[in-house]
Order: sequence, then structure tokens, then C-alpha cells
Amino acid sequence: MSLRGWILLVVLGALTLGAYGAGISDVLNIEAVKARRGDFLSAVEAHPFWSASAFFLAYAIVVALSLPAASVMTLLGGFMFGTVLGGSLVVVAATLGATILFLVARSSLGGALRDKAGPFAARVSSNFQANAFEYLLFMRIVPIFPFFVVNVVPALFGMHLRAFALATLVGIIPGTFVYAHLGRELGTISSLGDLLSVDVLVAFTLLGLIALLPVAYRKWKSVRSGPAVPVALLALALSAGFAPDANQARAADAQYDRFVEVYGSLLDDHVRPARKSGITYAGVDYVAWRKDPRHAEALAVLLASNPAMAGSRAEKLAYWINAYNFLTVDLIVREGEAQSIKNLGGIFSSPWKSFQWPVGGGQRSLDDIEHGIIRKLGEPRIHFAVNCAAISCPDLRGEPYAAATLDSQLAEQVARTFANPTKGYAANGKSVWVSKVMDWYGNDFNGGAVATWIRENAPVNMPSGARVGFFAYDWALNDL
Repeated sequence: MSLRGWILLVVLGALTLGAYGAGISDVLNIEAVKARRGDFLSAVEAHPFWSASAFFLAYAIVVALSLPAASVMTLLGGFMFGTVLGGSLVVVAATLGATILFLVARSSLGGALRDKAGPFAARVSSNFQANAFEYLLFMRIVPIFPFFVVNVVPALFGMHLRAFALATLVGIIPGTFVYAHLGRELGTISSLGDLLSVDVLVAFTLLGLIALLPVAYRKWKSVRSGPAVPVALLALALSAGFAPDANQARAADAQYDRFVEVYGSLLDDHVRPARKSGITYAGVDYVAWRKDPRHAEALAVLLASNPAMAGSRAEKLAYWINAYNFLTVDLIVREGEAQSIKNLGGIFSSPWKSFQWPVGGGQRSLDDIEHGIIRKLGEPRIHFAVNCAAISCPDLRGEPYAAATLDSQLAEQVARTFANPTKGYAANGKSVWVSKVMDWYGNDFNGGAVATWIRENAPVNMPSGARVGFFAYDWALNDL
């Protein structure tokens, strides 16, 4: 939660009340706008640039303050500037105003509601995140959801800013340009209700359903079950409103201790040696893990834990390595992927960036955790501990990492990797081959002096003057 967010929320509320008190509803209604349409055209003719700028600013303010005038102003934009320019001004201004309200709500109401609702909210937020863009795009396209509500609801679940802005920008284009085109005949419109016929509503609904096709496909692939978004929203509101403060949280360190216990039992039961495509690795029985009720418990207590309780560098490393490895497994089991984690990405998206979890006080992707937190702690041996669900990845250790034993655990991971000639280390005369990870993150190993790092830290005898090469990376899933 942000004090600045609460201050901005109060300011927006005060401005909204002030606008109503000043009679804004009498100025921005269809009849009042029609009566002054001649004045608007004269202003555009005399000062086209300043008229467009003033309209843009006014529209963004109307949306940010949630004033019920956006539809009328969209018609007015089409009347004053034409379908293309008027519609374009509205799309950008509406996106700007909606984003301002979203950011204010996310930093105030969103944080407060998630904190009050506790672990349940964290699970719902995590589920919502996987399909947030498509859900929001649907609500933007279909004109039955109040624009104000659609600005605020994603904020309650910590939706990513970029996804919110893009879904808003794209989703409001169809309706905006339809209204802007109708606005060219502003003088003939007697009521806004006349513009939204049953046929138009059906057409927009069908268009909106297209946005949900990716969600339907992912649901079809996934074996995960969970509450539908509307049900989850209602349940979250009820849990936030009625849960007693005394029952909302246990100590953060106790949550993490429970996570380590449950996660350790899952690793013990579902990770064992495997071999595929000539590569020996630690295999994960994802089929059994997916059906194991302990996974849901481990996810809940991890998301309810607080990494701020980790004081030392070793504690932070252990916490975030465990979180990364477990959430990678969570991604595989919840999406039902059976071939490769890379299938969960797209042409322009990465599975390590596309999926987020509400962990550590914010929405974090696997990429955020690895590169924004773990690597910054300056321990190159994490590249032998962080597992990316592929058979060429560093092996998933059969136990959680712990601060007290972290140094020996990381040393053992290095030793295991270099003892594996199928993906860790192989030598032939003056040439050696090591994991491709040491190529991708070469600067983490003595600033790029990979051979020197190996001689100083790995239990192998590298030939003098050896040339270092890298194994081809196999992205097949590290299953059994």
C-alpha cells in the first residue's frame, strides 16, 4: 500500500464531488451538448489545435474522475473532429484517464483489499493474472460493463500496468469509433439509449468472445480447476468485508517454514533420476505432483509469506531460489504443459515474463525473481540451482535450500553438474564442454573468465589452455 496512492484517491474523490457540486451533469448531457454544437464547430474552425488539445485533456479528466459523460463526449468528438481524428483522440485520452485511475486504485484500494483478504486473495489474484489481458479486453469490448468498474477491478488483483493499458487501448477501439461515427449526426440523436440496440449489443458481445478464445484454449489444456472470475470477485469482496482482523494472518516466518516443509515433502515424493534424449537429469513426476493436494497448500503459504523476514544474504538466496523453483513447477502443473515450458510463450512473449504471482509484496514473474532479485545477490553458483523445467537446466534439487546449509548445497549442485557428462562437463583433449547456462550468463562467472571460474570452483581438472565450448540446450520438459 502507498500513502501517496491514498492521498491521490482522496484528491480524485474530492474533485469528483466538486464536479458534481458544480453541476457538471447539466453541462455534459446530450441535450446541453446538442444546444451548443454550433459553438463547438466555431471553436474548432478558429483554433483547431487548441480545440483538439482542450478536448483531449477534458476527456482524460472525465475518465479519471469517473464522471458519467464519456459517451456524450465521444459523440461530441466525432461531431467536432470527424470519425478518424475524433475517435483517435478519444481512444488515447480514455486510455490515459483510465490508467491514472487504475494506478491510484492499485496503490490504495488494491493493496488494502488484498492485505485484508489474506491468502485467499493471493490465490485468486494469481489465477486472475494468467488471463487478465483477455478478461479485460472482453470487458472493454462488450458495452455492458461500467467503464469505472472495469478501471478499478483489475487494480484489486494487481494487474500489470502494461497489460492494463494495452487491453484498454485495444478494447475500446471498436465502440469508440462506432460512437464517433454516429456523433457526426449529433443533432439527430435524442437519447443515448437509442444508440445501443440489441443487434449492436450482440455484435459487440460476439466480438468480445473472440478475445476469450485464448482463455478457452488454455482452460482446455489445463487440468486445473478453480472459481470463475465473477465468483472469485464476489468471494474476495465478501472475505475482505467480513474476515476478522485477528484471523487474517499468521507470522510470515511461520508461513515460510510451513512452505519449506510441504515443498520438501513434494520434492521428496516426486523428483527422481531420469534420462531422455541421451541426457541424464533430475526428473519431475508432474502428473503425480499435479494431483497432489499438498501443492495448493504450498502455493498458498508461499504467497502468504514475507521475504522481508529474510535478513541475511543466505536467507534471501534460499527464499528466492526455493520460490523460483516451486513457481516454475506451479506454472507447468497449472497450465498442464507436457512437452516444453517454451510452449507457454508466444512469438512475442516469454513464459518467464508472461506469468506472475503475488509474492513478496508485488506481482512478480519468474524473470523478475531470477534477474531482478537472485542474480543481484552476486552468487554465480545460483546458475546450478535455479531450475527452468527443461532437461538441460540445472537439476531440481530433491530438497529445499536453507540458509544454514546453503553454501554446501550450492557446492554440491556445482559438483553434481560437473559430474554429469551429458549436460554438465565433458572433455576431449584441449577442448571442454560445459552447460550453455555458463555462456548465457558468462559475465556472472569472473566477469566472463569462465575457464578461470571453473578451475577455481569446480571439482574437475581442466587441461591447460583448454578451449571452452557449450552443450546444445535441450528444452524438453524435465518430466519422467
